[in-house]
Amino acid sequence: MTIHEPRTSRGRLAGRFLWHYAEMVVAMLLGMLLLGLLWDAVLPEITRTDVSTLVMAADMTIGMAVWMRVRRHGWPGIAEMSLAMFAPFLILLVPYWLGVLPGHLLMSIGHVLMFVLMALAMLRRRSEYTHPLPRLRVRPKWAWRAGVVLIALLVPGVVSAVNTIGKFGDLYTAPAAAAGTAPVSKTGSHDPAKPTVALLTSGSGTNVADLLGPYEVLAGTGLINVYTVSSGAQLVPLTGGLDLVPDLTFDELGRLLSERRDTLDAVMIPALHEPGPAELGSITGWLRRQSAAGALVMSVCNGARTFAASGLLDGRTATSHWLRLSGLRADFGKVGWVSGRRYVDDGNVITTAGVLSGVEGGLRLIERLIGTDAAREAAGRVHWRHYVPGGSTRIPENSLEPGDAVVALNASYQPGPSAIGVQVGDGVGEIELASAFISYTEQAMVGRTVAVGDGPVRSRNGLTFVPRSTLAAAADDLDRLLVPGLEAARRHSLGTGPSAATGGLRPEYLHTGTEFAFDPVLRDIARTYDVRTAQWTAKTLEYPVFDIELTGSAWPWPATAIPVVLALLAGGAAVAAGIVFRRLRTA
Repeated sequence: MTIHEPRTSRGRLAGRFLWHYAEMVVAMLLGMLLLGLLWDAVLPEITRTDVSTLVMAADMTIGMAVWMRVRRHGWPGIAEMSLAMFAPFLILLVPYWLGVLPGHLLMSIGHVLMFVLMALAMLRRRSEYTHPLPRLRVRPKWAWRAGVVLIALLVPGVVSAVNTIGKFGDLYTAPAAAAGTAPVSKTGSHDPAKPTVALLTSGSGTNVADLLGPYEVLAGTGLINVYTVSSGAQLVPLTGGLDLVPDLTFDELGRLLSERRDTLDAVMIPALHEPGPAELGSITGWLRRQSAAGALVMSVCNGARTFAASGLLDGRTATSHWLRLSGLRADFGKVGWVSGRRYVDDGNVITTAGVLSGVEGGLRLIERLIGTDAAREAAGRVHWRHYVPGGSTRIPENSLEPGDAVVALNASYQPGPSAIGVQVGDGVGEIELASAFISYTEQAMVGRTVAVGDGPVRSRNGLTFVPRSTLAAAADDLDRLLVPGLEAARRHSLGTGPSAATGGLRPEYLHTGTEFAFDPVLRDIARTYDVRTAQWTAKTLEYPVFDIELTGSAWPWPATAIPVVLALLAGGAAVAAGIVFRRLRTA
């Protein structure tokens, strides 16, 4: 009798083929993710598109090859699949180097061709990819050990996620209750003989230092009409729990300039926190109209993303924060992004590097609109000691280093005083405000700040802010009470500052001397938390601290110990639970 082997249906063969393809895609993506994290930790930032493309292709190929070997494929098949994945990017680099293919299309087309060639390579060896996959045999002992390790890592991971979201998930959430507050009008003092500068804000959130640093530099001269503007009447949340009432809407600014027969000389774009499609469209359209009318346009830090989205940077040279440049290069390939420059002045567009580079950008704008002498005086007024007249200076081309892990430790496990009230009062300097609200939160990630005060506050140069709570109402929930501003310290010396009896908190006056406002804040972070965190804060602010003495613990040791203890406790609990379970089964 003849015995026939059962024939496998075409549907099942196709299913095996597709399942194998899906497995390889997952392995490829995991290789790109895990190896990418490794290279980010140990290598300097890769700024060239061609190099980053080849590294990414290699990461994906390695992940795929490792999994194919686990699935017991032969070396010829692995080599063939590796070539199918890598070849598209090698081929496309030729037109990229010739200037025919932009960087963003290099990535997009390369991925499409890679997936197609992977499928063709599998069809060429279809019998290899339609046979039943060998089972992965894992010994129970190793599965148990892996489970214990997973639980030991899962617990500190969950704590990290909860703490990070709890501390920093609402950096830009504005309370609706204060939305009706009106700004103090500045339009009556508008002088058409002076240059006029508008600083953009977004209802979804605006970086406090990107905005207030240049604002004080410009407004403090008394020689420029300076307004904060928004696409509509709205309260603008700034980084870390401070809310601003913009001076004017786009339409109100347009009517003011028309009535005074004036024009807008410059627009400054700080980093905006993910404006929605409608607001972003309104902002970019307005930017294009102002540029077409002759206004100089400047971005600060990641404000370059909004600037690039308008199309006004296409074909131009630009810069931004060192942490943002790789993403900007990937998303806006028509812009010539450069690093290591405090700012790039490219005619009617100027872009600055990160955060406090906006101070230097404001000084450059004063040079362009008024003159070098006025810029030098403005630098002295805010105690910015790094001003170099007439041109951009070189700055370090920063990248992530192993020691920068402090920011993840702080965000996840920092046990120090983390609920920080910031008492705001009339006459406070704008840079003084920025130093208190951005440094502890978005930069150091050691705590969460909130503005407290007794009603709307007017700053030194006429901006209107709305505290989120009164000091009496918030005191029980706070670990610290910081009071920014030389004016507040002066009032305290006269006996009119916040009382130490309020909720039992001792007011800590940040600014007691004539120095740049961020210097005492960095010293406080080093002293209260640790020196490495203060250095990371300065690094992300792009602010040199070689002449500032930082004293304190060298490293956030408590924040480092907490995940280790959590992992040991979780692992120990898992082992104990396993022992109890086995004894119950054998009882």
